[in-house]
Amino acid sequence: MAEVKIIRCTEPTELHRHYDGQNESQDAYIELDLRQGSLLADYDAEVGNAAPPAVHHGFERRYPIPVLTGDAANRVMEEIAPMAARVLADWEEIWDGNNMVARLGEAARAAEAEIEEHLGLGPGGHGSERDQGFGDSDVVAEWDIDGATNGYEAEEHGITTETSDERLDEIAAKITRDLAECGDSPVAVVHGLDKYLRGLRANLAEQSA
Repeated sequence: MAEVKIIRCTEPTELHRHYDGQNESQDAYIELDLRQGSLLADYDAEVGNAAPPAVHHGFERRYPIPVLTGDAANRVMEEIAPMAARVLADWEEIWDGNNMVARLGEAARAAEAEIEEHLGLGPGGHGSERDQGFGDSDVVAEWDIDGATNGYEAEEHGITTETSDERLDEIAAKITRDLAECGDSPVAVVHGLDKYLRGLRANLAEQSA
């Protein structure tokens, strides 16, 4: 049976990306690359429904997941690796009249259906964070800036006009750690927190000018 190479996540928030101007973070997925024989987890770098040709033509099989922590994503990839190996063992590259595409054999289709079932995906490989069955401890907890801050961070953390970017990064890390400790997920993120803290410093500079 074909061997599956798992490309492991190395950071707790590796699957989280929230672009400025967007209301929500990017979708995440696990991808089985038929030609490379690899499994990886990532976020969708495209805004909207665009997909690379390799995905459109079936060579890179994407399975939607919530924005999992790095540890949870690694665990899930280990769990589905035997099923992925069965997919890798039963596919071929064919010409469909317009493009070279991947065609799964019967055994591969059955294995892929097992992957989708394991991930809590419904018909067509679709699902939502609520019905996929992952626990809160598996998912990165994203806080909005209003819920994560109280307006007194300058006083609480000693932010001044001279506070360095490095120190602001340390403050941001402490705030997110504290949020994680009071929530169900071990990993928290706050979209816009860096910008918020730098804004406090800039406001202090304007007041002292």
